[in-house]
Amino acid sequence: MIPLSSILLDIDDDSFVMKVKNKKMIKDFLIIDCTGKNDSIALKIDNKFFIKKLQTNLIKNEILTLEIVNFIKNYNVELNSDFSIFVNSGPGSFSGVRISLAVAKGIQIVKKINIYSYNNFLLYAAPYLIEKKEIVSIQKTNNFYYYCNGTLQINYHFTAPKKINFNEEERKETLFIVPDEIKNDEIIKNINPRKIRIAEFNLKNIDLLIKNKLVENKLIKPLYLS
Repeated sequence: MIPLSSILLDIDDDSFVMKVKNKKMIKDFLIIDCTGKNDSIALKIDNKFFIKKLQTNLIKNEILTLEIVNFIKNYNVELNSDFSIFVNSGPGSFSGVRISLAVAKGIQIVKKINIYSYNNFLLYAAPYLIEKKEIVSIQKTNNFYYYCNGTLQINYHFTAPKKINFNEEERKETLFIVPDEIKNDEIIKNINPRKIRIAEFNLKNIDLLIKNKLVENKLIKPLYLS
């Protein structure tokens, strides 16, 4: 098993400004998304997406590796240096994210593939970046509600997650990105409905994150919120 210390690097605690070190065009890629909610793996090949749902919360290193091997064989894909890997860093199942990163790192070592990360705050917000407004992307984890604040300069810049305080965040032009599964929660009723955008889990949104330079391949670790 690959030592996790080799992949769990430090990240700036105050910001989620995503810095893509490798400027090569990201075209075809494998996605590993195992945060315990919508566990899935996916391939983008020649502008087509292929997605496979996994059994939630039963992910182990060996099982995930076998699922990926069978999945890429099914589509006659050979992972090589022209491919990239995207891993969801959370929030969610800490063990699921760690295993995802370990498996991705193993593939990287063997196949010389670039690894990128994204998180659920960004994934759900991605379809609404086109509105070019300030964004508050909300996630619920461990029975608490957190948000990342996105502001548009030349590109979008997202803060690190914080626990929700609507007294601070109820701004005039802000869009609140709310996952479909929590849209009826009591705390969401405190938000002006006209400012809410209901978002669904969609791995195809990764294309929008790439376009908006909101992926990370330099400092990657699980996004753990307590």
